[in-house]
Amino acid sequence: MFFEHKVLYGTEGEVPQEPYAIPFGEANFVREGDDVTVVALGRMALLSQQAAAELDGEGISCEVIDPRTTSPLDLESILESVEHTGRLVMVDEANPRCGFAADVVAQVAQAAFDDLKAPPRMLTPPHSPVPFSPVLEDAYVPGPDQIAAAVREVAGATRATPA
Repeated sequence: MFFEHKVLYGTEGEVPQEPYAIPFGEANFVREGDDVTVVALGRMALLSQQAAAELDGEGISCEVIDPRTTSPLDLESILESVEHTGRLVMVDEANPRCGFAADVVAQVAQAAFDDLKAPPRMLTPPHSPVPFSPVLEDAYVPGPDQIAAAVREVAGATRATPA
């Protein structure tokens, strides 16, 4: 199945002149960074880029990864990035329970626990129905400010080492 986000219809950018295909199961490293790995799909990847640009000015370097496909998932690239940064913020606009964010965080915690310098952070809407009002819906879906706040929280966290 292929899903596209209607909010992205107005997005502008460069398009190659030659035919091309996006490889299934191969994540896109949207932005390189050293302090925190931010994983986000589609629209959330664009909003994460905005947050990362803001955080650059604060001295926090984010590696932003857009997995592009959920199945197959390029877990290897995500784990490689988390090994490098030691921190993960998973951004998803879907429900926090039994969703993509929970799946990625669980897989990272299982496979890269020793590489983590801080607990992984899921940034999702609250566990409630999507509001009907456009104003409330805008408040419900994570935006660049919430993403930046989550990254700051994870970047400032340090895991205590046993004595």
